[in-house]
Amino acid sequence: MKGNLLLVDDEEELSESMKELLEDEAKEIFIANNGAEALLILEEKKIDCVVSDIKMPVMDGLKFMKIARERGFSQPIIFFTGHGTEQLKREVRELGANDLLMKPNFMSLEDSIRKHMSAQLNH
Repeated sequence: MKGNLLLVDDEEELSESMKELLEDEAKEIFIANNGAEALLILEEKKIDCVVSDIKMPVMDGLKFMKIARERGFSQPIIFFTGHGTEQLKREVRELGANDLLMKPNFMSLEDSIRKHMSAQLNH
């Protein structure tokens, strides 16, 4: 069973590469360039899992997650960043994220998406 995936990253080439790599993991993949765009997509589409960068212009990933959670969105949110530490991993989990993975570890990202999307779809 596959669900819909939302990729949130300001690096368009990376988003397109991720979309190609993750095509087999999702029914449909949507792309947002920042947190503000991601919120609009969450409100308009059925999204089962979100993969987001943290550092982005307009609205960063942490603010996006905070607002999404305040609005009642409970989809798994996996942060995929080049600026992570173990401390940040603990912090984002405390704030409501499901995982934090380091770019460019796509194998771990695929595993995390499978795990969290499956749990969401079976929930």
